[in-house]
Amino acid sequence: MKREEARSVQRSFKKQIGETCQHFPSLQPWMNDTEDFPFLDSALKKQAMDTKKKKNLKKKVERKKEKQQELMEKSEDPEQSDAKHPASLRQCLGPGCVHPSRPGSKYCSDDCGMKLAADRIHVILPQRIQEWQQSPCIAEEHDKKTLECIHREQQDTLTRLKELECHFHELEAIIQRGKQQAVCEDEESNKHERNSVNLQIFCVSCGKSINMQVALRHMEHCFSKYERKSSFRALYPTCVEGATRLFCDVYDPQSKSYCKRLQVLCPEHSKDPKVPDGEVCGCPLVKNVFEPTGNFCCLPKRLCNSHCCWEKLRRAEVDLERMRILFKLEDLVEQEHKVRTAMKNRAGLLALMLHQTIQHDPLTTDLRSRADS
Repeated sequence: MKREEARSVQRSFKKQIGETCQHFPSLQPWMNDTEDFPFLDSALKKQAMDTKKKKNLKKKVERKKEKQQELMEKSEDPEQSDAKHPASLRQCLGPGCVHPSRPGSKYCSDDCGMKLAADRIHVILPQRIQEWQQSPCIAEEHDKKTLECIHREQQDTLTRLKELECHFHELEAIIQRGKQQAVCEDEESNKHERNSVNLQIFCVSCGKSINMQVALRHMEHCFSKYERKSSFRALYPTCVEGATRLFCDVYDPQSKSYCKRLQVLCPEHSKDPKVPDGEVCGCPLVKNVFEPTGNFCCLPKRLCNSHCCWEKLRRAEVDLERMRILFKLEDLVEQEHKVRTAMKNRAGLLALMLHQTIQHDPLTTDLRSRADS
């Protein structure tokens, strides 16, 4: 009975509070605070707190939306803002034009921009050309001297290449003369082979122990075997005017490229021919290492262990020197192209319009300092 009476009292009190809040709205936020009413139930307190939290959340969400809308309005394109406000458009900068400019541009059309650029060129360019002609250009003089040096190096390189081409043909003639010599197989020529001691040496490629007499042949064969494992290729064949027998240039359909080894030394595409029984060695003999005697080795090629593969090595030496000369010529042509391109761009329209040399003293024609001159 006491609980029912307390609840009826609370209900009547709530009704009175609601009626007073309707008549006096200024008291409503003060009356909503549940901490000032300790006589209310815990369930009612929770309901009041939940409603208060929901209201606060709604206010926060509304504030965020308002801020986002403000940011979106600020980040709008200037073209759209100009389109919305046509009064803010500026006048076109074209010569004699009175129309408003396009949104996001200084001109009403492309023709007005081209006309203004042409007028600027006609006004500024003659003065810049006159200033350019009055004072000498140090970079131009330096580039002219560089071109002269490049031309001298090109002439020297071309003469060296012609000498190597002559040396190439002389070597082929020497090889032909050596092949025409008669084979000599008497006892005196083979005496050193009978008296030679059976010495052993290790191969530099495979490390096997081999006889001194066949060491050169074994090492040459072993080196070419390991050289086949590596490849030097390019996508395009080599085309050099006046050069004969330089690169291998054999096309590989699998890799779709060309071999770039020297044709004489390529172990993949050029094999040493079989030596017949009656072929002479034909190597030109020398004294004191470098002085030619005019004589040739007349031993059979199979028995001569001192001049193994001498034709291939002599040809490779000449071809390697020719290749270096050709690479040097290519570098000189590239240097000349860079210098000429710099000289063309130095007095161009864009350079004259963007750069200017101010001559403070009209009597001085050479603007270089004493240290530079």
